[in-house]
Amino acid sequence: MEYEYAVTCTYDGEAEPKWVGRFTDALSAVKCFQQFTDHGFANEYSVVNLSEPSGKMHTKVFNKNGVVSGK
Repeated sequence: MEYEYAVTCTYDGEAEPKWVGRFTDALSAVKCFQQFTDHGFANEYSVVNLSEPSGKMHTKVFNKNGVVSGK
């Protein structure tokens, strides 16, 4: 089975993600991406990425102070 979509969560700029989810369909990937709502167990911030087969990347950054930014 080939996975086309990936969701990753990385804490505090670490090189390796703390969590990786791989999906065959867009709906499941987007649902997963939307479930991330805070910085989790990160010290300062977490970065959540959703990558599409086309190479497009959706990003949310959750800061410890509650600020959320997206790209």
